[in-house]
Amino acid sequence: MEEGRKGVEIDSKTKELIESWQQQAKQLKKKHPKWNAAKIQKEMKDKIIKQAEAAIPTNSAKEYIEGVNAHLKEVEDSRKKAIDEIMRYMGKTSPEAVATVLYELDCGCIRACAVSKQGAPMGEMIMVSGRAVEKGYDCSACREDGGAKPERCIDKSIIWPGDASELPSEEFRLAIGKEVFGDDYSMGDI
Repeated sequence: MEEGRKGVEIDSKTKELIESWQQQAKQLKKKHPKWNAAKIQKEMKDKIIKQAEAAIPTNSAKEYIEGVNAHLKEVEDSRKKAIDEIMRYMGKTSPEAVATVLYELDCGCIRACAVSKQGAPMGEMIMVSGRAVEKGYDCSACREDGGAKPERCIDKSIIWPGDASELPSEEFRLAIGKEVFGDDYSMGDI
């Protein structure tokens, strides 16, 4: 069996490892119900590297791990670029907004909306792909449900414009968070 995208041959032992990693990812998702993407990514990366090196200490395994690491970096870089573009767009279309709310979906897409001083939505809810895409890309999952199924949301956050020295007070950020996400929003979510 050959993985078409990378051209790395995958034997049965490696295939079993990949299936094991997929099962572990499901277990980690249950372990972290709020789905802290960065924490999950680090845990999975560490497990993949440790298990792969122990089970198949060959050049092809090392190449596979390098490919996984490169893919993880590519995904995170695309996500950061998408968030930067969202913030730039919100700054132009809703300059009076105090923040932007992000809903990151399991498909990699991000829904976003500007927020007023009162915590009310401003303008339109936009949808942006959080992964590197080709011209004409269309997310089939979002096309089906409009990205609106709550169970597909893996992370919710509020992004404040500017750097750390420009952030509003913690009390203000907490109040906006509670207005947007409800009473279970806490200081740990800021």
